Amino acid sequence: MRWLRVTGQTSFSGNQPGDRSLQVNGIIQDITEGKRLAEEQKKFERQRQQLQKSESLKTMAGAIAHHFNNQLGAVMGNLEMAIDDLPQDTETARILIAAMRGARNAVEVSRLMLTYLGQTTDKYTLLDLSNVCRQDLPLLQAAIPENVTFKVNLPSPGPIINSNANQIQQVLTNLVTNAWEATDNNQGIVDLTVKIVSPADILAINCFPVDWQSQDCVYACMEVTDTGCGIADKDIEKLFDPFFSSKFAGRGLGLSVVLGIVKVHDGAVTVESKMGQGSTFRVFLPIPAEQTIPQSDAAAQALEIEEVGTVLLVEDEEIMRNMAQTMLTRLGYKVLTAKDGVEATEVFKKHLNEIDVVVSDLSMPRMDGWETLSALRRISPDIPVVLVSGHDESKVTTDDHVELPQVFLQKPYQKAALKEALVRAMKGA
Repeated sequence: MRWLRVTGQTSFSGNQPGDRSLQVNGIIQDITEGKRLAEEQKKFERQRQQLQKSESLKTMAGAIAHHFNNQLGAVMGNLEMAIDDLPQDTETARILIAAMRGARNAVEVSRLMLTYLGQTTDKYTLLDLSNVCRQDLPLLQAAIPENVTFKVNLPSPGPIINSNANQIQQVLTNLVTNAWEATDNNQGIVDLTVKIVSPADILAINCFPVDWQSQDCVYACMEVTDTGCGIADKDIEKLFDPFFSSKFAGRGLGLSVVLGIVKVHDGAVTVESKMGQGSTFRVFLPIPAEQTIPQSDAAAQALEIEEVGTVLLVEDEEIMRNMAQTMLTRLGYKVLTAKDGVEATEVFKKHLNEIDVVVSDLSMPRMDGWETLSALRRISPDIPVVLVSGHDESKVTTDDHVELPQVFLQKPYQKAALKEALVRAMKGA
């Protein structure tokens, strides 16, 4: 098929309406190539507009996530301290724990938003899978209905995986929540098991991603079994679609998150289910050849702070500053505060011989975290610094900086993460 442009003029025998036509003079021009170029130009323009839109969305999402995480950090920190102050068997404690779970889920929404936009790359380290699961058990047990029996089989030590603790705990939370929600009237059994399997033990039936191929290694397996209603065969292939749910509208994002995290690990998820007899979800994560957890990480996992001192806390958000100050005080530190880098420099000079470590926000007026870090290091080159941000570390460390902190801590953080960051910073990690 060709595109033609036709232009012409007809000559008549006279000027009257009935005069006959004598000839037509004109041009027939092949414009196929021009039309093709015009279509390509339109396609290019649409792509350019889409890229601009995507870039604007990234900028907006990054700003929203930063402010969102900043405020949510204060919520989670204060919730955690309130939970610590209450007996765990009270109704108030259960309510606050439920609020904490909601806050953690909100953090994940923010993290996923950035992940989908390609703005975040979580740092992976060698972790004990059983230990990571064990750390999440209190919140899981508090959320599971009383009539559901929660059985746990976590070997110690557990298999070592190269991963991110937050991601593994998100997978565990989603699978366990999915399991107890499937039980009949919240009555039944949910069983969590961690073990090591060979590639030959991984069934190819109902294995996701569908194009997954096992590696030449053994795998850590996180298995969650329930005695619930089961899953229809026709629904299994849709389980990991965003927002698909056989329960009711608006649910089902959890399993798509599970698959997304597993894919990043080059792992797989399998599903076995029979209607009326329950379901079993197994997550398989490759076990690396290196099996030694770095000493700094291993020590931090079970570390009790033996030495406490004075912290200079630099934070422009008052609500976050107050929460962090209370948290640091409960950890046994004396705390000096500053609302920005300029004030921090003045406080640092005045208490130079007292301050043992600095915890500084990144985004602040007048002098940001990087400038504050450089200013303090000019005064005391060896001062340990923990740099805190609502952005992911990979985003805020893309530029070259002369001075770097000992530790980066992402908001929102909880007391255990702050404690670990302080210890690592003071040990020069």
